Amino acid sequence: MRRTSATPPESGDILSNFELTLLISYLYAIFLLVLRTKISHKAIRLFKTLLLALYAVTVYALIVEPKTGMDLAIRIIAFAPFLYVLVMMYVNEITTLFKKIGVGKKNKTKGGSKTNNDLAAKLATAVEYMSARKIGALISIERDIKLSGYVNKAMLVNAPVTSELIASIFFPNTPLHDGAMIIRDNTILCAKAYYPSTDRTDLPLHYGTRHRAAIGISEQTDALTIVVSEETGYVSVTINRHIDYNVSKETLNLYFEKYLKIR
Repeated sequence: MRRTSATPPESGDILSNFELTLLISYLYAIFLLVLRTKISHKAIRLFKTLLLALYAVTVYALIVEPKTGMDLAIRIIAFAPFLYVLVMMYVNEITTLFKKIGVGKKNKTKGGSKTNNDLAAKLATAVEYMSARKIGALISIERDIKLSGYVNKAMLVNAPVTSELIASIFFPNTPLHDGAMIIRDNTILCAKAYYPSTDRTDLPLHYGTRHRAAIGISEQTDALTIVVSEETGYVSVTINRHIDYNVSKETLNLYFEKYLKIR
């Protein structure tokens, strides 16, 4: 019987292996982009670590393996969109890092940034009304880091902010009362938005789902979030990973003066 000799793998086989690696990387990236508002922050870190491992394999296939000039050009073209997806996955971390080191901050003269008193007054009226009646609420006011990823998965409202509309949306047993409301400038963008819950274990037991979600969004963005408890009527505020529980009307106004600025 005639024995056939083994043939070395052709360049097309190497390219196919690279394309398979790139495809797996894309699937991981898309999976994270779709689910990053549905799973815990700790789980996101795990998936990002796996993605970085695949990224390292892809870079190895792109740079180290011998290849023709045409193969290199094809791989670079195929690899470019993946870099964009990778940046989008880490956009919150990148934005937060830039803010900490002062990159991208606008230079403002003292007194040059005014409080959005109109928005503050409407929020204060709505919060006071809901607190007195123990109507549960979760309201986030967008600041520098955009909340578009959460807005896109919520029920769009796109209506001017009024205290009456805020209270009516959170009124018990209405279709939009569950979840969070997101405000950008003077517009209610959406309602029924869902945030990832914090994975902190040092929180008091009386913190409910809304409080844990409010802390969760403060860990990933710089939004100012207000919580009204439906059990006690207490008003709480979260920002920059910190929660201020059961704040007074005067304290809430101080938060508005500090963080609600006209752009």
